[in-house]
Amino acid sequence: MKTNLKTLLLVVALYGTITVQANDYVMLHPLDTSTLPAIPDKDYSCTKVRSTLNSDVIWDNIQKQLLNHNFSAESIYKQMAKLYRNTHNHYVTFPVAYWSQTPQGDSLMVSGRVYLPKQRYLNGIVIACHYTICSDAEAPSNTFSMESMFTTKGYAVIMPDYVGYGLSNKELHPYLHWRNAAQTAVDLLNNMPSLLDYYGYSYPKDVVVSGYSQGGSVALGVARMIEENASALPWTVRKLYAGAGPYDPAATYAYCVEIDTMGIPAVIPMIVMGLSKAYNLGFELEDFFYEPLLSNYDEWIGSKLYTVQQINDLMGTTCMSKLMTAQALDMNDYLAEMLYEALEWNSNVGYDLQSPAYFLHSVEDEIVPIINSENLVAEMPNDSQITYDFGEYGSHIAASIPFMKYIYQDL
Repeated sequence: MKTNLKTLLLVVALYGTITVQANDYVMLHPLDTSTLPAIPDKDYSCTKVRSTLNSDVIWDNIQKQLLNHNFSAESIYKQMAKLYRNTHNHYVTFPVAYWSQTPQGDSLMVSGRVYLPKQRYLNGIVIACHYTICSDAEAPSNTFSMESMFTTKGYAVIMPDYVGYGLSNKELHPYLHWRNAAQTAVDLLNNMPSLLDYYGYSYPKDVVVSGYSQGGSVALGVARMIEENASALPWTVRKLYAGAGPYDPAATYAYCVEIDTMGIPAVIPMIVMGLSKAYNLGFELEDFFYEPLLSNYDEWIGSKLYTVQQINDLMGTTCMSKLMTAQALDMNDYLAEMLYEALEWNSNVGYDLQSPAYFLHSVEDEIVPIINSENLVAEMPNDSQITYDFGEYGSHIAASIPFMKYIYQDL
């Protein structure tokens, strides 16, 4: 699953570039209309595309193809290329820049991507929260995303990069700090009216929120943030779709320490140092990490040049006791306690969700343990508007296919 030249060429074929230059972003506030692309008045019919994606057959074929190639990077990008070829004529897309904030509340210019269908009446806006990435080239503003297909059902799709990627890639990404990631999403949403009004779109003020993996946790956070600020925001949540999210990061971390395994070891340094900066905890690398991660942290994590899989390969193990110091794994040690407390601050377990929602999690998930969703259900009110789909969907990445299928067919 290593990214090679062939894979990079596929990325280039999809979007033409790996990194968006600073002057390529459209400034949303104040709206820079001089940099906005024209959207043809012709309403291109998406009937064939919608019919295809509404069919179970195409999704079953996609999953079969990916399973046959063990979800290799090449097989994923080939499927993305097919999606791009069949949908890109139906929307206009561009990277956007707007003001948000750091975890400490300081103003920061961030970025994301907007997909707009060519029809002028919108069925709604989808806030699509992306999964865990380590490479800046994977940020929504820098590449093509599968969520663009929602435009074929008449939705505008907006995707924040989060702090630490895109225009803010010099910043450390505060991984698992759901409030900060959700804030970048809500700030992007709040900039949409002037953009949509400029193009002459009509649109409802209820939004759809979606996300898988890290994005699932962020999506739940976005719905929570909109609900908690209902008196100040003009938006309501029509429906939340969240898949396999680390909703209970402290319980997840404790579980991984107990079994001495982290399914995605690349996130360990992102969690420790990201939350350290977010809460000014002052963690030192040598207190938490062994070699070779200790000496290579700046290159592997700080450079934003490596994908999650590449970093996993470089780390060479999923065994936490081989990556982290005994002190860091001792739940009675003050440093471990500080980290655990920071993780507890970022739990959404126990929040009384008011919006309709769909939660999917594979019981076979090897990356985000099912305990996250089990704990969520245990504390969630018994509400007929909330659907839980916890089945045998295979691995973490395999389960993302039925999740995306459900969203598309439900919209």
